[in-house]
Amino acid sequence: MKMVAAGQKEGKRLPMVGSMVAALIFGMLAALVKGDHYGLRDTIGNLSTPWLLVAFVPGFLARSLPRGAVLGLAATAAALLGFYVMVTVTVDGQLEHVLRHNGRWLFCGLVSGPAMGVFGAWLRRWAADPVRAGVLVTALLLVLEPVVIWSARIVPGWREVVHWTLDPWPYVAEALVGIFLLVRRALTVMGEERPGRRPKGPAAFRGSG
Repeated sequence: MKMVAAGQKEGKRLPMVGSMVAALIFGMLAALVKGDHYGLRDTIGNLSTPWLLVAFVPGFLARSLPRGAVLGLAATAAALLGFYVMVTVTVDGQLEHVLRHNGRWLFCGLVSGPAMGVFGAWLRRWAADPVRAGVLVTALLLVLEPVVIWSARIVPGWREVVHWTLDPWPYVAEALVGIFLLVRRALTVMGEERPGRRPKGPAAFRGSG
């Protein structure tokens, strides 16, 4: 029994460890894509939605809200570590200078990591269909980021929020992916609620005898 319990515990840890490793690799890849460039690569490297999902996914795998907060923070820290270490290696050369120059983004990670981790844990705990709810959250994030960026360009006083050189196409692609997921979800719900639709699974065979 102890061996079974230990195996089950180990099996629960693997997704958590995997999400941390994935977060670290994501941060390194984001830094490589961004590089020391402007325009398209800079915009892709500065997309916010992937960073929010880095914390959301481990939180979604957690079994409690506090654990979700811890895992969200840990995943964000791993991603930031990978990102800034790679920036140091490829661009700047001094990690201390890189961290000091980007203190604002480190602070944002300290806030967004636990917040998205808690949200992921809460969603899995209370949503009727957690997987579909997670996809819906991802779609909304993909759509809302371009809206925020566009608003920062036209709302007085917000222009300073976006100070780097941006290319619109990554945001257009991001919005289109989000819209596709939302439309697909809406069509799925409409199909499930259609009158006379035959149920799937065991329910389809009830009364057949």
